[in-house]
Amino acid sequence: MSDEEDMAPAMKKSRVFYGSLEEKERERLTLEAASSAVTGNDAVKAGIKAGNINISSGETMEMEERVSERQQEALAEFERRRRARQITVSTDDAEVKAGLRALGEPITLFGEGPADRRERLRSVLSVVGPDALKKSRKDEDRAKRSHDEVRNDTNTLVV
Repeated sequence: MSDEEDMAPAMKKSRVFYGSLEEKERERLTLEAASSAVTGNDAVKAGIKAGNINISSGETMEMEERVSERQQEALAEFERRRRARQITVSTDDAEVKAGLRALGEPITLFGEGPADRRERLRSVLSVVGPDALKKSRKDEDRAKRSHDEVRNDTNTLVV
């Protein structure tokens, strides 16, 4: 074995600076800026000549702000889902069925449970609006009343 292998590698001593390095840093930055300014300007000029750098003359073009149809559909779907979450639907299955019946929807789909029916009613109401159920119930009441009045009128005439 040689003496070189036995010796540990020489450790580089780190320098410890006391006080502020602000002056040295300023000098370094000014020297660096001065040297890069000369080469930077030349590089920019060479890039412009080569056509790699395009500098406009201040002209601007207005960009059309339009949203594609797919984006509009997606935004409408998100809005519909948000409205559906805010609609309160009764937990009574009979009321849910009556609501679906009033809106002209099937009362029960194959394999559908009460929770699924509630969600379906909620999604239908989010499309047609929560007031549609109230309006359809009012229309049904009016139709019942008019039907009852007609029935009463025919019964009184017959007697």
